[in-house]
Amino acid sequence: MIRSCNIPPLLNRICDDTIHSAFLVTRDGALLGASNCSNSTRTEDPEAIAALLADIGVDYQRLGEDFAAVDANPRSKSHMKCLLIELELGLVGIAGCWEMDSLVIVVGEASTPPGLVKAKLEALADYVQESLLQAS
Repeated sequence: MIRSCNIPPLLNRICDDTIHSAFLVTRDGALLGASNCSNSTRTEDPEAIAALLADIGVDYQRLGEDFAAVDANPRSKSHMKCLLIELELGLVGIAGCWEMDSLVIVVGEASTPPGLVKAKLEALADYVQESLLQAS
C-alpha cells in the first residue's frame, strides 16, 4: 500500500542526472504526487504539465484500443505499456497503471537514452500498480 506522503520519495527514486521530473496522475489528469529533482530555475506548474501529459497518454491509449477493435479478434484489447515522446527540449515517458486508472510520467533531458527511460518507467509503473492493487 502506498501512502500519499510516500509518493514523492517513491517517484524521486527514478530521478537522476538525466530524468529530472516524475509524476503520478489519474487518467483525468489529477496530480497524485510529483518529484522534481532538477536544479534549474524553471517555474513550471507540475499540475498543468501532469494534466497535459496525462491527456496525451490517454489519447494514445484510446487510439490503440480503436485500432485493436479493427482487428479480426474481437477480444483483443490494447494496453499501452509505455509511450516515449522525443521533444526538442527533452524526452517524456508515460506508462499506464490501467487497472488503477493512473499514469506514471517522467520528463528527462533530450540526451537521455530512451531504453533507460523505458526500463525505469516500466519498473516504477509495475511497482506502483502492484502497490495500489494491494490497497484496494
